[in-house]
Amino acid sequence: MSLTAASIRAHLFEDLLPLWRDHGVDRSYGGFLGRLSPELHQVDSFKRLVVQARQVYAFSHASILGAGDWALDTATHGLEFMLDKFWDPVHGGWFFTTRLDGAPLDPRKDTYAHAFVLFALAYNARASGEREPLHWATRTLDLMEDRLEDTTHGGFFEAASPSWELLSEPRRQNPHMHLLEAFLALYEVTEESRYRDWARRIADLLRGRFQDEQSGCLGEYFTEDWQPAAGDKGQSTEPGHHFEWVWLLHEYARLMNDESVLENAKALFAFASKHGVDPNDGLCFDEVSRSGEILRDTKRMWPQTEFVKALVARGETDAAKVLLDRVFEAYIKHGHGGWSDHLTREGEVFSKDMPATSIYHITLCLSEVLRTIES
Repeated sequence: MSLTAASIRAHLFEDLLPLWRDHGVDRSYGGFLGRLSPELHQVDSFKRLVVQARQVYAFSHASILGAGDWALDTATHGLEFMLDKFWDPVHGGWFFTTRLDGAPLDPRKDTYAHAFVLFALAYNARASGEREPLHWATRTLDLMEDRLEDTTHGGFFEAASPSWELLSEPRRQNPHMHLLEAFLALYEVTEESRYRDWARRIADLLRGRFQDEQSGCLGEYFTEDWQPAAGDKGQSTEPGHHFEWVWLLHEYARLMNDESVLENAKALFAFASKHGVDPNDGLCFDEVSRSGEILRDTKRMWPQTEFVKALVARGETDAAKVLLDRVFEAYIKHGHGGWSDHLTREGEVFSKDMPATSIYHITLCLSEVLRTIES
């Protein structure tokens, strides 16, 4: 791929997103399909809230970037399905999964999924100019604060039952990373202090709990009071999440006028680039330990896009372009514009289905590179 603004726009607006518009929208029941086979056929027999929200985001962002009316129309279709089928009319909040026809399947209230709902609503409000998505964001956060907020140790609990009884699950940084992303997006579109204050609280959790002060690494799993979890889970780190936080902290510094977090971003980048990148091809491994030992040497697609975003955020534009070229070469599915999801260390594809969740990562990555090229 010749990396220019025109080629990036062409890939997004003529190849990738039209593929998911044409093959990833459920024409029978509405909403978005979760995975496509190599032949572009439906794979899953259920629908995930995360998929609906991420696709609403992706098509909304494409509309903001100038893709055309079809992008916002597709986002609106997904949002309407989400509101109609995933919102719990009895207890409030959003179901985790539904059947293909939208009947509730797993009705738990999941914090990670709710974070993506907030993110999608922010971008849809920007794209459409409508206030209704922001109303739903307010309503969603009201419930999260009332039912999921941990007022003792900070942040939010992982999940609750349909009627909001808390579920006992290991605590993770990952939902909070995406909540920070959502709060920054909502603050940018509304300038409401509520979202600004929550963004600060999540950033404080990173500095005080998630990130190891000595090594700079980012833990994944924690106890109730935010200590590293026992056993292997407590030792797990993901380079892709390190790079994702780097970009987010630079966004935080820009929107909140607070550059103090950039030292945290620098330490996260240093750990991930030292321990989590294959020196042979420059691509990210899936998992390493807190001490830097490679735990999973496979390479999902999404961490590569986060690596690109981190380089862009740090002002390393040339390195970002080189890496993005490498990512296209390794992961693109020639012929229809889709992407491979998972490679071995040697670069062989072993996960042939395409998950819709990847479109969020690709869209945000390419939009950041596009912004840098066009600025």
